Amino acid sequence: MKIAIAQTEICFEEPEKNLRTAESWIEQAAQEGADAIFFPEMSFTGFSMHVEKVAAYVNPIRQTMCRLAAQEHIAIGYGWTSCKSGGKGENHYTILGKSGEVLSDYVKIHPFSYGGEERFYDSGTEIVHTVLEDFPVSTLICYDLRFPELFRAAAQTSRLIVVPANWLHQRTEHWLLLLRARAIENQVYVLGVNCVGKQQSYTFDGQSCLADPEGNLCCVCGDAPELAFVTVENDTEQFRRAFPTCRDVKLPFYTELYQNLVREEEHQ
Repeated sequence: MKIAIAQTEICFEEPEKNLRTAESWIEQAAQEGADAIFFPEMSFTGFSMHVEKVAAYVNPIRQTMCRLAAQEHIAIGYGWTSCKSGGKGENHYTILGKSGEVLSDYVKIHPFSYGGEERFYDSGTEIVHTVLEDFPVSTLICYDLRFPELFRAAAQTSRLIVVPANWLHQRTEHWLLLLRARAIENQVYVLGVNCVGKQQSYTFDGQSCLADPEGNLCCVCGDAPELAFVTVENDTEQFRRAFPTCRDVKLPFYTELYQNLVREEEHQ
C-alpha cells in the first residue's frame, strides 16, 4: 500500500486556509498513485482548546474531505473536533475510503493532561479498526503513544497503526524512540504523522516517519512542510513467524495483574 504522509504547517484556527493546502496535497498524492494520505492531529485547526469555535467547522471539513476522497479516489485520514452538549469536545481522527465513506472514527483516549487538554476534551472509550487495501489499520493519537497497552490491544487486530500528532519540538527524541518501540513491541508498522511550524507559542518539528515491525525507520521527514511517500508491505506475519514474540503475549495475565493493582489501591 502506497501512503502519502502530509506533514503540514497548520495555520492556527484558520481551517479555510488549511483546507486549501490540503486539497492541493491530496490531488498531488493521488497523481503520484498513493492509496491513502494521512494528515496530523486536528488537521485543519491546530491544537486548539477553543472547542466551540473549531467544532463549528465540522461540516465544511467533512464535506471537503469526503468530496476529495471520492473525486481523487484516495483514502484520507484527518483530525477534527466535535463539541458535546456540555461544552466539552472530543478529539477525533477519521479515515475515509476511496468513495468518501467513513471507514473508522477514533476519539483520543488520552487527552494531554500536561497541556490541559482534559479540561476541554473528553476521553474516547474504544479502539477502532478498518481495512485499507487488505491491510488492517488502527488509529491512535499523539499522547496515546506513551501508553503501550493501547498499542498491544490494537496490534491484536491491526498490522498498521497510524499515530497523527501535534508533537512538540522539545520532545522530538521521545517521538522517534516511542514510535520505534511501539513497532518493535508489537511487530507492526507504526506511522507517525506530525506537523511543523508554530501554533501560538508552541513549536513543532515534524519528523513524521514510518517504523517497520523491527523498528527500522523506512522514511523520516525533516522539520519543514513535506508530502512524503512510503510503501507499507503486507509482511507483518513474516516478521512474527521469524521471531515469534507476539505468540508469547499473555493478555489475560496482564489484565488480571492490573485488576489486582486496582483492588489493592482501593483498599489502601
